[in-house]
Amino acid sequence: MVKKYFIVFFLALTAARAENKEAHNVSHPVSRHAAHNTSSTQTRTGFSNKTLTGKPLNSRPLTGKSATDLPPTEAMPSDTAVDTSTDPKVSLEEMLAYAKQHSPALLMAQSTRLRAEATYVAASALLPSNPELVVAAGPLFGRVGTGLGLNASLMQQIHVAGERGLHMASANQSLKLAEAEIQQAHWEVYCNIREAFYAALLARERLKLARHISHFHAEVLRVVERQISIGEAAPLALRIAQAEVAQAKQTVVASQQAFLSARIQLAQLSGWPAQTPPSPVGELLAPVTLPEQEQLVEMAHHHLPLLQVAQAKLQEAQAHLDLSRRNAWPRPSVGLQYQYEGKQPHSPSTSILMGALSLPIPSFQTNQGEKARAKAELAIRQTELLANQKLLYGKMAQLRSEVLAAQERMRAYGVDILPRFEENLHLLRRAFELGEMDILSLSAGVKRFLEIRNDALNAQHEYCAALIHLERNVGVGISHTDTVPP
Repeated sequence: MVKKYFIVFFLALTAARAENKEAHNVSHPVSRHAAHNTSSTQTRTGFSNKTLTGKPLNSRPLTGKSATDLPPTEAMPSDTAVDTSTDPKVSLEEMLAYAKQHSPALLMAQSTRLRAEATYVAASALLPSNPELVVAAGPLFGRVGTGLGLNASLMQQIHVAGERGLHMASANQSLKLAEAEIQQAHWEVYCNIREAFYAALLARERLKLARHISHFHAEVLRVVERQISIGEAAPLALRIAQAEVAQAKQTVVASQQAFLSARIQLAQLSGWPAQTPPSPVGELLAPVTLPEQEQLVEMAHHHLPLLQVAQAKLQEAQAHLDLSRRNAWPRPSVGLQYQYEGKQPHSPSTSILMGALSLPIPSFQTNQGEKARAKAELAIRQTELLANQKLLYGKMAQLRSEVLAAQERMRAYGVDILPRFEENLHLLRRAFELGEMDILSLSAGVKRFLEIRNDALNAQHEYCAALIHLERNVGVGISHTDTVPP
């Protein structure tokens, strides 16, 4: 970028010198009195008579025109600052408390409890089916005459092998699984809110930085305009300063939009009204002392919702397998049977009451399909739990190393460089005002310090993201004392 500026300046300077030579051949030389007045003016203003490269300027204008003939400074749009004074200021604790009651993801997860409760209600029925009543009636034909015949039976299927208890145990495991999944969703929302909150804080810092740089370039532009008015700088310096101001203002607009997007995302995660997104208030995460890798693994075994859900799925699969095996047992039906034979000539009516028992013979259907599916599901859940446990050690090692590396980056920027950013900008502007550096060197210096400042913000963002990602996979807070929210 700096080479490009020097090429443009060299071409403009060559054209200006050619034009000045032609103007010098047809015009009178500048009087010594005018030169003396120019020198006196420079002495009073405190600016040295130098060009963009630091060499002294001639007493005649570079373009053959006076400084007052230069085109006026183009009107630059003012910073379209987003007024956040009326936006709700929310701390992290307040945002987490609000999300606990209004987060869409949590509301959806909590609704799944209704399905498990319905399964438990269905399993708590006392008998597997309703009683069955069968009635048959018709005429009786005999050699002595006709009569009326009636047959009625009432049958009820019953459990004889404790199926109801296994049904309720299986439904109870489904309830526990639903609760574990709700806790997992709660922890995910908890981590997502914290990550989005700190991302919004960083977006706010980037917006402050962009506005500060925009103000700095505006001040530089005013300095260049004063230099142009007294003939101390070339017109190209004005164009460069105007371009820097325009670019800085565009960066402010982009930073404002990024900050607004971060706030809207935070509102969506927490269930906050998007019409008035919250404005985060707080400090970024500071470096913390991490537990050892073995401690992290042990903490994950006790607190990680992912493992708790996998364990609950395994227990539910075991309960389903036990139930499927018991469902292979026959289900008898017991009841009463009543028979009535109407009165016939020379024969009185008769009534018969008998007990009845119906028992299916388990020969071809022994619930083999359900048992096979339950066995396969149990094997899958066992493998899933074992795989998650085996991957845990390596995952903790990787995530812990990422947090430590991000901590080192953040410490390297924060100790010596970040506190001097404001001082460095002040020194750059002072050197430019005193003529110790040209506009191109100033622009290059500002861009370099801005790049370092942005790298420092990126390091802070990576540290916050890495630490929260580690906590997400441990299941408990490391930078604070909070565990999985109730």
